[in-house]
Amino acid sequence: MNILAIGAHPDDFEYGCGGTLYKYSQAKHKINLLVMTRGDMGGKADLRQKEQERSAKILKAKLYWGRFSDTQIPLQKETINTIEFFIKKIKPNFIFSLFPNDTHQDHRTVSQATVTATRYVHNVLFYETPSTIDFTPASVFVDIERVLNKKLELLKAHKSQVFATRIANLSILEASQATALFRGVQNRVKYAEAFVPLRLAMNNLNAF
Repeated sequence: MNILAIGAHPDDFEYGCGGTLYKYSQAKHKINLLVMTRGDMGGKADLRQKEQERSAKILKAKLYWGRFSDTQIPLQKETINTIEFFIKKIKPNFIFSLFPNDTHQDHRTVSQATVTATRYVHNVLFYETPSTIDFTPASVFVDIERVLNKKLELLKAHKSQVFATRIANLSILEASQATALFRGVQNRVKYAEAFVPLRLAMNNLNAF
């Protein structure tokens, strides 16, 4: 299968679905990553690009860039067209994108643009980030206990962002592991990633 993960900034999908992406990679599925900006408001753009490239290498993924400015992604045809372009290029079976309800404007915009750009795609799942709000998954969880260390390795590749949560000196590694533990408890496993489906074909639930 072809998998496409869409993020507004470097490290978005590592936090939200890094474990799931790694499991897909292990199962020999093709991983594609689309990052809409180089995250220049959260650090040096060149450095963040190199960090994202390191993460993509761990995932054995193809990496694509949207070439938008951090904090300034417009909810316009240009953004939708960019996502549509890569969907046509990659022809993904699954798409992972940011959840619509989020305190970061770029996350909201990318999510809304994804809804329009994926209107003919069968499987679209929303993931969470530290700035997501009102995220209430009910049925779609992926057990990541055996790959939690790899999820954390993906996040460590973004070295400049490890302490970027701005929450009482909480590192993104600690936040990610705590979230995985909480979602695991919800799914009656130790660690999990959770998703809210926009659309999900039932025959694709057992993807691994």
